Amino acid sequence: MTKFRLAVLSAVLSQSAWAAGFARAAMDAGLPGEYLNYTGYRALGMGRAYTALSEGPEAVSWNPAGLGYLRPNTISMTHMRTMEAFNLDSVFYAQPVFKKGAFGAGYIRQDSGNLTLTDDLNRGMGRYSDLQQTVMLGYGLQILSRNPAKKFLHRLAVGSSVKYSDQTLYNTSAGGWGLDIGALARFKYGLSAGLRVQNLVAPALKYETAVDKFTRSVILGLAASLWNGQLVLSADAGQALGADQNVRLNLGGEGTLWKVLKLRAGYDLRNSEAIFGFGYLFGRSEAAYSSDVTEAGVSQNIGFSYAFGGFPVTISANPEVFSPVGLRKSATFIIKTDAAARIYGWTLYIKDQDGEVARSFRGSGPPPGELVWDGSTQTGSMVAASNYLYTMEVTNAEGKKETTPPQVIRVVYGTPMDRMYEPTETP
Repeated sequence: MTKFRLAVLSAVLSQSAWAAGFARAAMDAGLPGEYLNYTGYRALGMGRAYTALSEGPEAVSWNPAGLGYLRPNTISMTHMRTMEAFNLDSVFYAQPVFKKGAFGAGYIRQDSGNLTLTDDLNRGMGRYSDLQQTVMLGYGLQILSRNPAKKFLHRLAVGSSVKYSDQTLYNTSAGGWGLDIGALARFKYGLSAGLRVQNLVAPALKYETAVDKFTRSVILGLAASLWNGQLVLSADAGQALGADQNVRLNLGGEGTLWKVLKLRAGYDLRNSEAIFGFGYLFGRSEAAYSSDVTEAGVSQNIGFSYAFGGFPVTISANPEVFSPVGLRKSATFIIKTDAAARIYGWTLYIKDQDGEVARSFRGSGPPPGELVWDGSTQTGSMVAASNYLYTMEVTNAEGKKETTPPQVIRVVYGTPMDRMYEPTETP
């Protein structure tokens, strides 16, 4: 291949084909690696404001620290079809390691299909294709866990991802290694904050006449989970380093209806891009769809995820505040498990703020769907008015144990209507 033709191909890559697919605004045109910011159906549906959420296997791309919170094995797949007929496919898998965080792997592929090759006089020179792909391997680990009734910061996780990106353009190709790092903190009141450095080590694709180096960026994300996770709001702010770009701002939201329907929306302020989507939950799986709407047209996204293995147990209290002498004299713990899980035994612990067990329930086999607590101790006396932490410990047939994250339930006394809905946090 002549240097002239390589120069033509490089110009096509940086100025038209790649930019048309995923860098819709002028300030993004030609940035290598931009396609990595269009992965994961949930992140896409929420306007790519995902740094502080990153709860699934796609965390390996969005914020590897999120792998530290992963519990079941999970696989996620997303297909994107852009208005220019580009295809972007991503598949992620995450495997938790017993109380040692989780590993994640991902594969992202962008394929332009057949494009028309022209010279600098816009004369046809045949057809070509542009294939870009990245393989990622990440790890996340919780490094801090605190009593949620006493501390504002509940948990903190860190992680990193190693990636190899390459591009095949006409009859030439190039590749390079990169590294991302991230941190994800969870606080009281359903708040979380995430920080990631994308391309801390930036892949550099070296061609005969040019080098395409991925842009290093710092992204800060904030998220709030409201009404027991029925509504999630998120925001990301990102700044490219060493590139002439304005701050990128992304907003996202997700609501849950009837426990099975997810409604998602987002907005990219810098690129004036609106995103709308929905998902349907069936068991531990989800099928989802979203569309990106810009002045140029609409892009379509579909995705699917499936979780298996691990200890698929979740527990919540209803109500979170009750009075043993009030109108609602007890709380019901609602427990959900995967029917296929091999659970050998379980124990529900209710502890005071000093970590002492006030009441416990235990049994063999899978736990029941509901357990009722009337505020009594193991000896039958009533507990003091205070915040209490509840966790469920489950044991599989091999003897391995895992405990659900601690949550707060509050016992109050006095006038029921005045005290029943006191906040669950103490000053």
